[in-house]
Amino acid sequence: DDNGKAGVHGLYFSNDGQITDYKTLLYGTTWNCGGGLSPWNTWISCEEHDRGQCWQVDPEPSSPNHNSPMVTLLGGDGGNYESVAVDNTNENKPIFFTTEDNSSG
Repeated sequence: DDNGKAGVHGLYFSNDGQITDYKTLLYGTTWNCGGGLSPWNTWISCEEHDRGQCWQVDPEPSSPNHNSPMVTLLGGDGGNYESVAVDNTNENKPIFFTTEDNSSG
């Protein structure tokens, strides 16, 4: 959606695979595309438009940040972000990579 009506939703499952809950984790964003898992088991959702950002979303209900999505430093001044990946070989200094769509390649 290009009017800030997009977001991220979480599906929660029981141990036997039954859906137990479905809830909005991030809202008010635009054209959410891919994303990626962070080393902290949070999800980073990428917006795919000119001023798009990368948002960190915590799906864990017991986390203090569960209902507080945060813009990350990855988005900078904005861009057409597709996804994010992390090299966590050095746990004290993870390296993040973003991909960005561009009409000219």
